[in-house]
Amino acid sequence: MIDWRRAAKRTLFGLGHHRRRLRGDRFPGVAVLCYHAVRPDDWPTGRMAFEGLHVRAAELDAHCGVLASMCHPISFGRWRAALDGGPPLPDRPVLVTFDDGYRTVATVARPILERHGIPFSVFVCSAPVEERTYFWYDAVALGDGEPEVQRLKRAPFDEWSTAARAASRAVPENDPHAPLTSDEIRELARSGVDVGGHTASHPILARADRAEQRREILRNRMALEAWTERPVTAFAYPNGERSDYSPDTVSILAELGYAAAFTTQSGFASGDCRLECPRFLMLAGVSDVELAHRLCHSWRR
Repeated sequence: MIDWRRAAKRTLFGLGHHRRRLRGDRFPGVAVLCYHAVRPDDWPTGRMAFEGLHVRAAELDAHCGVLASMCHPISFGRWRAALDGGPPLPDRPVLVTFDDGYRTVATVARPILERHGIPFSVFVCSAPVEERTYFWYDAVALGDGEPEVQRLKRAPFDEWSTAARAASRAVPENDPHAPLTSDEIRELARSGVDVGGHTASHPILARADRAEQRREILRNRMALEAWTERPVTAFAYPNGERSDYSPDTVSILAELGYAAAFTTQSGFASGDCRLECPRFLMLAGVSDVELAHRLCHSWRR
């Protein structure tokens, strides 16, 4: 059966509608795109936990074509400078971000982004990097299924912590679930990539008391700053919905001097609330046509 809506979008894209529409447009803020990881095109389907979070390399390449030709990709540093009174941003600013710190950000995504001239930021959980283990949610999902991960996200902090430790296991370095290495993080930072915090072990911070939240955030920051030899001034909340962090979390980040923090709530970001900046979640299966349509229409509603 023909999907007429998708066909219409493809036709309009081919006729240059989105390019013309965006050419004279101005975004109501920064379109911050939230990716997680990028799997090789030849990696078999059905072999990954939370597969929708791992876009194909060809999908990212197509997205970059849209962003480079129709928008104005910026770095976090440029955005922060604009917020602090520096040169204003271009009309259609887009910031590309990656959460968690999967190794494929360095091995698969980086060459694609660099080829298109698109800067990006990566928010890294440090404990899996140090321990060379699966992220806890991948380990649990591969062993007990994704519904168990969702249950643990709602569980009390102590129950989650015990289950996460029990599931911990080493990850092969060639597995797309593997985290970045400390050397790769150091090289990303040296090449100009903004490396931000994402806690040490990716808990649901709202389930933890204030002291535990602070330990998670500080342990993460200390590790990242040791690897990058640069201050860590940006943060992304694990899971990122409003129920996943608390007013304590926001106040801890403020006390520690973070310049910005990112959620996964949908919307264009501005300087109005720097410690709760929204983003647009990017999943596998989103085509270049669909991304262009969202930038032109869907995300404005």
